[in-house]
Amino acid sequence: IEEAKKLGAMALFGEKYGDIVRVVSVEDGFSREFCGGTHVNNTARLGLFKIVSESSVAAGVRRIEGVTGVGTLAMLQNAIHSIHETAAALKVNNPADLAAKARQLNAELKEKDHTIENLNAKLASHQANNLLNSARDVKGVQVISAILRNLDAGALRTMCDKLRDSKPNMVAVLISAQDEKANIAVSVGKEAQGKGLNAGKIVREVAKVAGGNGGGKPDFAMAGTKDVSKLDAALNAVDEIVGNML
Repeated sequence: IEEAKKLGAMALFGEKYGDIVRVVSVEDGFSREFCGGTHVNNTARLGLFKIVSESSVAAGVRRIEGVTGVGTLAMLQNAIHSIHETAAALKVNNPADLAAKARQLNAELKEKDHTIENLNAKLASHQANNLLNSARDVKGVQVISAILRNLDAGALRTMCDKLRDSKPNMVAVLISAQDEKANIAVSVGKEAQGKGLNAGKIVREVAKVAGGNGGGKPDFAMAGTKDVSKLDAALNAVDEIVGNML
């Protein structure tokens, strides 16, 4: 081992070595290391070789892992099997057409997502118009609050924006419940902001009642909670929260 050290061989992998060590050299000094495992005289002896991963194991040290020989053939067979299963699931007769099929499906999904987004926006707009009739006066500010079902965050924001823009003296607190969680959205019109109301502060207090948290800007803010059992209590607290801030 002392002679190996004099040659400049590097000890890697944190291994312990005895008095006699094997040293592996690459191209007359390009790399000279203490042996850290099994080696071959020439990579051609490996036969088939496929790299499957590359990662960092220490500062300045990379590890490449691969399969060789029959292991490569087994990996190839598994890949071919997966490709044929995928083709069958997508009803593609020729696996060579999989890429084109994937692009087609991706385009169709994007188009459907766009259609759903437009429909949600129209639904939100319609619901917002209905909610305007339920506005109540809290110390001179119009307040709307409601629990809705299965509206995503985007639709919830659309409704809040429409309500805020329809009446500058408006505070809207909308809660959308989905499964075991809920989103809380608050919008505050310019006149209401001038009276000291802040959407970020309101949503924080409402969410606190429901065991959640959140925040945002003075005109719009969102929060979330996983305790849907407290949504009614949060809704009932809206008037008091808004009134205390005026």
